[in-house]
Amino acid sequence: MPDKADIESAVFRAIDRVNELLPAGVELERSTSEPLARPGSKLDSMGMVNLVAAVEDEIAQEYGLQIQLLDAVAGDAGEPLETIGSLIRYLSRVVKTPK
Repeated sequence: MPDKADIESAVFRAIDRVNELLPAGVELERSTSEPLARPGSKLDSMGMVNLVAAVEDEIAQEYGLQIQLLDAVAGDAGEPLETIGSLIRYLSRVVKTPK
């Protein structure tokens, strides 16, 4: 199972992929405090979908784990998607307790 550092690397790779799709000057920072689904986010709804898909894909490719991030966070009032750091913490819990 991947540890928190592995998850962070996968999320940052996903961010790099999403940044390629964003307009110049509107890139996500590789920082755990970068907002995602809260005021100040650089992502619109399509950008968020792209990020979620990229994260799911990175986790699947690197670790062979299939996760459905949007289904998993639906009951958590969006907290896992507030910042990059909250996303990494959430994923670290999810991949250690597969269903």
